[in-house]
Amino acid sequence: MIDLVVRKSPPAGVRPAVRASLDAAMTHFGVQEREVTVVLVGDRTIRTLKRETWGEDSATDVLSFPTWEPGDPFMPPHLGDIVISLDTAARQAEARGHSLAHEVALLASHGLTHLVGHDHPHADGLGFEEGASGPEWQVFHDAWNAARAALPDGA
Repeated sequence: MIDLVVRKSPPAGVRPAVRASLDAAMTHFGVQEREVTVVLVGDRTIRTLKRETWGEDSATDVLSFPTWEPGDPFMPPHLGDIVISLDTAARQAEARGHSLAHEVALLASHGLTHLVGHDHPHADGLGFEEGASGPEWQVFHDAWNAARAALPDGA
């Protein structure tokens, strides 16, 4: 189940794209019976969260807050929260030449991959869609491939 919390209203098409693509990514990881919360915010809110959580005073595109650690014997019903800045997502979508719905779905897939216990090397200014490669990134690409296949037409 996907709980979508809207703190900043997205344009039409974003909500169904996030739900369809994230549902596909959850099925890809075999966690379709679990829950995640996706919160859509603006740069000011995500900047505050990043500063409070990691001590870095800058906006970002997506943050993940898992409720589960790999290796824990009990996987809770709620895997965690994915917070996405619509402001940053809109800039990235324009730079990459695709829709905001596509970018938010990409970020949600990325956030889910972190929630299920995967991490990647730090990559300043390099999103995984922009050519990041290597074994640490493959799980992110695989999740995105599953999510992208479920995007509604036109997203």
